[in-house]
Amino acid sequence: MSSFALGLSGVGLLLILLFLRQPVWLALALIGVGGNALLNSVMFAKFTAGTTVFDVASNYNLSVIPLFILMGEIATGSRISSELFNAARVLLSGLRGGLAVAAIAASGAFGAICGSSVATAASMTRIAMPEMKKAGYRQSFSAASVAAGGSLGILIPPSIILVIYGSITETSVARLFAASMLPGILLLLFYVAVAIWVAQRSGAAPKDPAASLKERLKALKDPWQFILLFTLTIGGIYAGLFSPTEAASIGAFGAIVLGFLNRSLDLAGLVASVRSSVLISCALFMIIIGATMFSVFVVQTRLPDTLLRLAQDAQLSVWVVMALIVVIYIVLGCFLEGIGMVLITVPVFLPVVVGYGFDPIWFGVLVVLLVELGLITPPVGMNLFIIRAQVPDLAMKDIYKGITPFLIAPLLLIAMLFIAPALALWLPGVLY
Repeated sequence: MSSFALGLSGVGLLLILLFLRQPVWLALALIGVGGNALLNSVMFAKFTAGTTVFDVASNYNLSVIPLFILMGEIATGSRISSELFNAARVLLSGLRGGLAVAAIAASGAFGAICGSSVATAASMTRIAMPEMKKAGYRQSFSAASVAAGGSLGILIPPSIILVIYGSITETSVARLFAASMLPGILLLLFYVAVAIWVAQRSGAAPKDPAASLKERLKALKDPWQFILLFTLTIGGIYAGLFSPTEAASIGAFGAIVLGFLNRSLDLAGLVASVRSSVLISCALFMIIIGATMFSVFVVQTRLPDTLLRLAQDAQLSVWVVMALIVVIYIVLGCFLEGIGMVLITVPVFLPVVVGYGFDPIWFGVLVVLLVELGLITPPVGMNLFIIRAQVPDLAMKDIYKGITPFLIAPLLLIAMLFIAPALALWLPGVLY
């Protein structure tokens, strides 16, 4: 069997294992170790497995992951998310569908210090869904608004997926954070526009009573913890004061101090947050270790180079190739978890994309957008199941129906990224 055929067989077997619900890290590691043994030797496979564990565990750039996870865990357990939602609710009062817009806006802001879509969706479900139900909102519309807003957590910096993408592609995490900021804000605005349109067109939400000017001014002061953490972390990165890892450590420490100062965090809560962060980080690092072994196998088979040469020999236009890649991501996103999907596909597709002249920073933003689309795309959108688990009386078919209009927003932004790559590349060029 040729190395190219072995590479294709390895990718196919990997997908089969994932569809059979095998753990992502195990499937990646098995294909990586087995493929390297068949392609080279058992000794080479053992050497690669041993060095990969050490290299990943000692990678300084990856230390940002547990720190941002800890900051997100502390923020989730404190009053930050509820303060953001309450502030947005007051400021947007008087608007039909205002609570849904508030949930989306608060999710985008909370994602900026949490970095996790799942945590954002879970937190906002507990806070926003009861309020919208009390106000007479249609539950399917409420759930869709929270699911869409929650997905912003992996695009608006800090994003754990962008950190992982930067690690496996050896691109600057700071530049990736800068590149994702403008698309993240645009996507938030697109989701807001969809929510207002649905509320106006279908009558899924009543018009919320307007707050007084005094109440609006007071609401501006409430989310001070978020403003402080965002300024310390993301503001510090953009200003060139901190590296992403330094910003993550300052953010995690700041979240702990704020939690104790406002008495939303105690020693037991801190221990629980640290424990949860360790477990989540270990799971992510196991996936990264497995993905690194798989990447070594893919590189050894020269699968990406061969795919690029075949596409060029077939005289496929760049737009046909990119359209195929986008379709593959959308299909995989309907069935696979986001981080695993990135680690599986990027080593294969990135050389092809770069070979056609696209910037890897731009491709990173595109990949995260496609993963974000997968989080809210039936049948396996992770955010949809997070909401369903907390609102058991809401049928999945109603959630699927409610989320459908919101899928327009990321698809529109993906098209805009192709038409105007500067949406992702302008800010990194200015700052760095």
